[in-house]
Amino acid sequence: MLVIGKTDSFEQDYMAKFEKLATHHGVFVKYERDRAARDIGLHLTKDSKSGKKQVTNSLVWFQMKGVMATTLKKEAFEAAQGVSLSMDVEHLRHWFLDKEPTHLIVYVESADQFLVMNLQNYIAETWGNKILMLDQKTATVTVPASSILDDQAFAILLRYADIAQWVKALDAHQADIELIHRDCDLIYAAGTSEKRKVEHGVLWTKWLSKMRHELRVAERPASFKGDVDSGWEVIHEHWQYGGIDPEESYLYLELFALEDYEPETITNRWGEEEFIDDGETIELKNGDVVFGPNAANEYCVFVFGARLNEYGQKLFAYIETLVKIGLLELRDPDSEGHTFFSIAPWHSRLV
Repeated sequence: MLVIGKTDSFEQDYMAKFEKLATHHGVFVKYERDRAARDIGLHLTKDSKSGKKQVTNSLVWFQMKGVMATTLKKEAFEAAQGVSLSMDVEHLRHWFLDKEPTHLIVYVESADQFLVMNLQNYIAETWGNKILMLDQKTATVTVPASSILDDQAFAILLRYADIAQWVKALDAHQADIELIHRDCDLIYAAGTSEKRKVEHGVLWTKWLSKMRHELRVAERPASFKGDVDSGWEVIHEHWQYGGIDPEESYLYLELFALEDYEPETITNRWGEEEFIDDGETIELKNGDVVFGPNAANEYCVFVFGARLNEYGQKLFAYIETLVKIGLLELRDPDSEGHTFFSIAPWHSRLV
């Protein structure tokens, strides 16, 4: 009687689970023979507004490993910082020197969960070039238990693919394209403001009672005649733990005062000048001074005008090109709402 071994059956099961998870994110590629220390590849795809999938130029390779429930129980996994595996040093050298990175996928049976890690980055950070001369047969590789393979992980892999593709298509600097990938919709909105007869503003909430700042970019009709802080419709929102420097975070925007600020003072009983307004002032790069009123020692709110600077115009031209050649589809704010991102240490991921 022919029998499939327990290990082979386990491997078949977790490979089937992986393919079910990954099938919505790309087209599978497999070696005819397992001779390259890679189990499976995924040619990444991304959804288009037409409902079709666009095949990207990125091929991501995976090395698959599984840990049985009898080896690692769920309680032990949940208490651990990571899962450690013994791997051949010869394979580590190969992955370190590969042109395209290989990602290690570890299936933890007891938790029914996949973990993921970029092996090339891990080897570079752990050993660097010393891996080439490491005089041992095996080495321990640890995948953090927090590095889960989920839809967000595939989105991050797709982000890397987009950036690499756009850098090559535009012959542009990596830093410029990373900024475009983050803020393309906002930059495009600012670049088309004159055509759409709108003006833009930045509403910066500097929390005094919390460990974060909030920044909103908004627009309103250019003909608006109301108060500085009214009439705005938010098109972009940004929260950040530890604070936000508006001008450094949005290098492509020129911020300016929407009205002149002349602080009113009185002379107190000790003959000292004292501000009437309760709040803070900030001086922008162009020398404009903007006042932010204090809301009961909870926060101060600053409102700035905003427009693309010379650097912003350069990024806007890049975006127009990417749209024209079909590498970028912009959001529809009416159906998809405004953009939002949050930056905090607990959002950090390997993949």
